[in-house]
Amino acid sequence: MAQERLVDTSSLKTKRIAKYIEEGQLPFMRYDEFSDNLMLVFGPTNVETVVHYIEKNMALLYRPDTLEVVGFQVEAFRKCFMEKYSTLEKAWRLTDTGVQVQLNNVGDMMITLEERKRTFARELKSITDHILGGGGKWNMSEHLVLA
Repeated sequence: MAQERLVDTSSLKTKRIAKYIEEGQLPFMRYDEFSDNLMLVFGPTNVETVVHYIEKNMALLYRPDTLEVVGFQVEAFRKCFMEKYSTLEKAWRLTDTGVQVQLNNVGDMMITLEERKRTFARELKSITDHILGGGGKWNMSEHLVLA
């Protein structure tokens, strides 16, 4: 059974999330291995969001009061979704990426993790844009409005 959308995709606003990703702001990122679900949220995580599917396993998270997209949710992340997008898989892995990382302490680990989150968010944004047909131009996507 298909999911019914509460609003049309073209009504969703992306200015804030595009700015966050462009500026390299860190998202809240949670992966649940048991359910194989991934969530990235920019801004507060204690506000109500609505899940808006754009394909079988991929959804945008938006605030119902403003229609502003604040994050992404991916179901069956490792089992299905990541296999379709090699660039995302590369951003997910810590080994065989061509990047030499030396972790001598917790600070090194935190810095590395922050940079990986930024890289991962950019890749997920790029994939989202591709799914929506935006040709790599999140702000120019014909499916989402800037506001």
